[in-house]
Amino acid sequence: MGLKGICYVELRAKGAISDQHSSWGTIVPNPAWRLVWALSTLKDKNEKILIKGFYDDVRPPSRAELNAVYELDFDERGWRKKFGIKKYLLGLTGKKLRKKHYFEPTCTICGVWSGYTGPGPKTVLPAEARAKIDFRLVPDQDPKKILSLLKKHLKRAGFDDIEVIGMHGVNPARTPMDDPLVEIVRRTAREIYGVEPVVHPTSAASGPMYTLCQKLGIPAVSTGIGYAHSNTHAPNENIRIDDFIQGIKHIASIVHEFHSLRA
Repeated sequence: MGLKGICYVELRAKGAISDQHSSWGTIVPNPAWRLVWALSTLKDKNEKILIKGFYDDVRPPSRAELNAVYELDFDERGWRKKFGIKKYLLGLTGKKLRKKHYFEPTCTICGVWSGYTGPGPKTVLPAEARAKIDFRLVPDQDPKKILSLLKKHLKRAGFDDIEVIGMHGVNPARTPMDDPLVEIVRRTAREIYGVEPVVHPTSAASGPMYTLCQKLGIPAVSTGIGYAHSNTHAPNENIRIDDFIQGIKHIASIVHEFHSLRA
């Protein structure tokens, strides 16, 4: 019934006109360090995003949305095993873990590169350093505003020399749980799959739902064909053929039931 929005940026720090011998590190600026210092101002060790005004437009989840998330069969131990981690951020478990995952925004460093990264040593003072960052946003945050706040934050922190390139942005979206469309999707899911559907009031991922639907006042509900081992956005991303066929039947049934939404 919802997706997080996203604000995707690239940060670029520049030094000398080309890579130099690292002996010049005594007096020639190192853009790699400059970028690291800039990145360290974005979030603290308690996972709080430090950009002024970042949380101002966050809409708290409703009681119904919270209860729906709390009732989900979230296999904390199983996911930890899959990820190969001993614990989640901040040691969170239970309700606090689920609330953070579904309803809070993020600031994620997706990649960092600079200088020499090949095998063996090479004493280089890099000429440039880059980082790609995504901010997952929740209603009612706006990616354009977040981009502006990021630029102002870096300038205030003394990093106005860091180039900020906005690469992609999409608004978050969420359909109320009591919307009539939600019941149609639930009812048809029972008919097709023969089990009670698991209802997620929102996804922790992002997509163009707002642009296609909520922006125009149209409710939207997602129903998919992935499963726990689909390896989304990873090597060997996959779906199962039976799931694909059932998904086609479900969508057809939803379309057929649309007549019940007519005034």
